Amino acid sequence: MSARSTVIWWLRRDLRLRDNLALAAAIESDGRVLPVFIFDPAILQGEHFGLPRLKFMLAGLHALDDDLRQRGGGLLVRHGDPRHVLPALVGEVGATAVFVNRDYTPYAVRRDCALGESLSVPFRLFDDAMLHPPEQTTKSDGTPFLVYTPYKRHWLALPKPDMMDSLPARDDLHDLIGLDAPGVPSLADLGFSDTIAVPPAGEAEAARRLERFADNAIHDYDVRRNIVSVNPFDSDAAGTSGLSPYFRFGMLSPRQARASAVRAYDAGDAHDRHAVEVWMSEIAWREFYMTILYRFPHAYRTSYRPEFERIAYRDAPDELAAWEGGRTGYPLVDAAMRQMHAIGWMHNRARMVVASFLTKHLLIYWRSGDLAFMRHLIDGDPAANSGGWQWAAGTGTDAQPYFRIFNPVIQSQKFDPDGAYIRRWVPELRDLSNQDIHEPWKLASPPKDYPTPIVDHTFARARALAAFAVLKKS
Repeated sequence: MSARSTVIWWLRRDLRLRDNLALAAAIESDGRVLPVFIFDPAILQGEHFGLPRLKFMLAGLHALDDDLRQRGGGLLVRHGDPRHVLPALVGEVGATAVFVNRDYTPYAVRRDCALGESLSVPFRLFDDAMLHPPEQTTKSDGTPFLVYTPYKRHWLALPKPDMMDSLPARDDLHDLIGLDAPGVPSLADLGFSDTIAVPPAGEAEAARRLERFADNAIHDYDVRRNIVSVNPFDSDAAGTSGLSPYFRFGMLSPRQARASAVRAYDAGDAHDRHAVEVWMSEIAWREFYMTILYRFPHAYRTSYRPEFERIAYRDAPDELAAWEGGRTGYPLVDAAMRQMHAIGWMHNRARMVVASFLTKHLLIYWRSGDLAFMRHLIDGDPAANSGGWQWAAGTGTDAQPYFRIFNPVIQSQKFDPDGAYIRRWVPELRDLSNQDIHEPWKLASPPKDYPTPIVDHTFARARALAAFAVLKKS
């Protein structure tokens, strides 16, 4: 019997064994599968680098390596530019093919195109991260959808792929004993200090959280999703799933998420089914932003709509620092920013509020906020982050962008009515009443250790509308 060949499974944003399209295809190739992860300095040193996210990813890599070793394999870790590391590794192990799941960000597309042209063996790409990759969601003339609602209608109508529930057998994975495999590094190994506590990571944790959400909170998701939650990772009371970090690193596949949603839908009543549909629309939003960035890579660094680059944004470093540090004087804005610094996550409603505040109230260019979020969020994703920021700033694909300006007080009163979120993250205000906590500056004796608002809402709204109105005259 001839010896089996070796094929490489190169992991990037797919840190799981179950329902992994590239891994399944590698196993079906009948080669011994060598799992490889490469620490790319372009990412570790890039402007979007975030230390909390790196810590969460490392925890996921450790969990994956443990799973692999229990099945007779292990994770080979290398460092350097993949365009050099991967060809060298192919020669070192005599690999006959490389299997990889697609990444749709501009840098990843350029990198993978270069590797596809330079590798001496087949470089096989799989659409694992999306239910419907960009090529599937086009209009009848072949052009992409530019507005979410028609995109979602088309996306919902497409037949959905099924989940593969099997796990690799023990002899499907290459035994790394004796190969140059120092293992998954720590933060210290990579030259970083530990600064933040992150939730447990890994495929098993993602599956546990998905099951818990699908059994409980998904049934009220439509009602409770906008109520700002203190911490979705340590409470069953959160109205959101807390799954975004696990999606970010592929510890959970969209097919697994959909399968759980379908089970909840089939088991529920009319209200439950509506709630499940609302949650699935968030999966569609995720894929819409991934598609937009793939189709329009300029939106990674500049406004999707180029005319918005002409807005007279303000250079206000002190106000930017106050916003990022949670010292604006608006309690909901400050609570949200402090939450992000503390746990590496922020509630989606809060993200919209703080993004609107920075881009409209302070009239600061959206990329300043985009970069701040990417530095701190464990679920920071280039597509979702830039898409969300441009939605808030009015520079993205939305048809009615510029006049959407959230009133932070009304948002606070509506989505944190009892002030629980504010009290948790802004302790200076915890003794105020439910009524006063949203506008502490109106008290006869405001808290001395909490700032007054850095800008008046009415003034800021008028200033923003005037700045954006310039585009209507051109």
